[in-house]
Amino acid sequence: MTVQTTNRRVESRSSKAYCNVLADQRGLDPAGYAGTFNDAVLIETDMPWRKEVFREPGALPQEMIDLVAMWIKNYQETGVYGHRPLLIAPDEEYSQPDHRRVIHYERSEGPFAYFDRQEYLVPEEQTGQLLWSLFEDKDRLSQFSEYQVQFDQTGRDILVCTHGTVDVACAKFGYPLYRRMRDVHARQGAHPDLRVWRVSHFGGHVFAPTLMDMPTGHYWAYVGEDQVDQIVERIGDVTDLHGHYRGWAGLKAGFAQAAERAVWQREGWPWFDYHKSGEIVAQDSDEEPQWANVCIRGTSPDGNEQVYEVRVEVERTIETVPSTDHESTHPYLQYVVTSLTS
Repeated sequence: MTVQTTNRRVESRSSKAYCNVLADQRGLDPAGYAGTFNDAVLIETDMPWRKEVFREPGALPQEMIDLVAMWIKNYQETGVYGHRPLLIAPDEEYSQPDHRRVIHYERSEGPFAYFDRQEYLVPEEQTGQLLWSLFEDKDRLSQFSEYQVQFDQTGRDILVCTHGTVDVACAKFGYPLYRRMRDVHARQGAHPDLRVWRVSHFGGHVFAPTLMDMPTGHYWAYVGEDQVDQIVERIGDVTDLHGHYRGWAGLKAGFAQAAERAVWQREGWPWFDYHKSGEIVAQDSDEEPQWANVCIRGTSPDGNEQVYEVRVEVERTIETVPSTDHESTHPYLQYVVTSLTS
């Protein structure tokens, strides 16, 4: 079974190729390469953003630096890292002088369709205290209730990576995408429930321009003008976006995310509103498994349950540079669905 490809508009240059240009030229399929997290926090922060902004004091409150250091230490000890700290750039329409917007997303227990969201517009000097309370001292959150923002639970935050100090591809290709989405889709009055943000690195600049759609937690790759309207409006034939969907943050990267893409390709846009879960029920015993059987479950808003059994195999490996400034390549497994039954 061959991997479906789509037409993409990616600019190239003769002297040194961007990592995403090389990836696209080599046919790198993004399925299975979405970040997985239990919670995410978006912190409004003035640009420019240094590469080590979450490790070095300055742009962020010390409490956030301490939180990230604690998470990294725990990861080194346990191998578990379920957080996604991100920066969002101030916006004339969204921002308020001397305040920072903090948006906290957290997954529910069991199957889910949307990450739970809390949002605050807090005075600058209290940002660190709020961040610490969100993660380490939830009993104190009531002290910030006057700064909590009321919002439509169906509202969306589209996060476009433009973090050029991590990889120049994100700035070169991400910023024009952000600008178009901000000016066309999120201009005042166009979509009252939609905001578009410039966001810091969330992984996968090899797929630039790349974006996250919250609160559903979907990741997209190689997004150009031909894909923007479909993604924002959730219209049209989903097979047109087969090669642009990285995966869903609610599932582990790899086999499970590739299986979920196949289910979405069958169910269409309504699938994004299903409460979903997925698990690998069997896989080969190799150190690097070459196949897995995945069970994907989804329940529609009206209570209709769907259960899919999906066989996913590694079709091949593509070697390409993971960053524009890297000379050595990285092997990317390419997943293919060989059977899907319900």
